[in-house]
Amino acid sequence: MYIALISAHALILCGFQFFSCVRGQWTECSDFSPPVTVILMVFLCLEGFLFLTFTAVMFGTQIHSICNDETEIERLKSEKPTWERRLRWEGMKSVFGGQPSLLWINPFAGFRIRQLLLRAKKGGPEFSV
Repeated sequence: MYIALISAHALILCGFQFFSCVRGQWTECSDFSPPVTVILMVFLCLEGFLFLTFTAVMFGTQIHSICNDETEIERLKSEKPTWERRLRWEGMKSVFGGQPSLLWINPFAGFRIRQLLLRAKKGGPEFSV
């Protein structure tokens, strides 16, 4: 999800840069010559689009798997589950933790620096399960 968002951000910035270059002088737009600037912007847009597409599809399939409580291999094999499937929100809660909130998209929500520092001083394991 984060790579998809960063790729979308890069595409937006590239679009703004392109339109500002078109409105103004190309020589003032970049330290490179205008043809080199266009080539670099085309490569950046292509790379951003490819990363956005790939990571958005991967994110979508992972959310789909979580909601359906099955792995992609189980889905491809069309295996019937031998367990009682959870509701969609129960699967999301078990993966992301707790009730739905903005903390679900925060990569540092479960990170507790003080506990890690105390364990490091005591010589204990850094991470526990």
